[in-house]
Amino acid sequence: MPVKFNFNNSGKSYKTQACPISYEQVDKHLVKAYSSLVLSVLLFSIFTGRHLLIYFITFDFLIRVFAGIKYSPLCKFLTHSLKITSFKPVLINAGTKKISAQAGLIFCLSICIFHLLNWQLPALLTSLLFAVAISIDLIFDYCLACKMQSFYLTYLKHNR
Repeated sequence: MPVKFNFNNSGKSYKTQACPISYEQVDKHLVKAYSSLVLSVLLFSIFTGRHLLIYFITFDFLIRVFAGIKYSPLCKFLTHSLKITSFKPVLINAGTKKISAQAGLIFCLSICIFHLLNWQLPALLTSLLFAVAISIDLIFDYCLACKMQSFYLTYLKHNR
């Protein structure tokens, strides 16, 4: 969340950007594997026109957001899969990943609703936008959802 700081009691406010902090931690490899799987499902859906797996991903996001990552069937599968690899857990702050999961849920619900309404173009555009956001996070470790939340809290919520 953006925080205002006053320096030297000059009365000027400077805004800085900070990601949400959580006392919980999550394995970075698990998050990257989950994102890679979601991206693969999105690309499969975009190129084949088969959307059944999107519904499963949406259901999994619902569980992650409302019940927690430890109850997610996909995360359980990936956690067990990572145990057989040579990757050692790298714990990171879970706050930003919770924001990303909420954004992912919004994207997935939108895609499902568009498909149910048979609105193919909005579904495709939402899928492409979601795929780009996941790719940016995977490649550059840059969380667009966190930046959007920071922008909202800094400029939109405080101006009401």
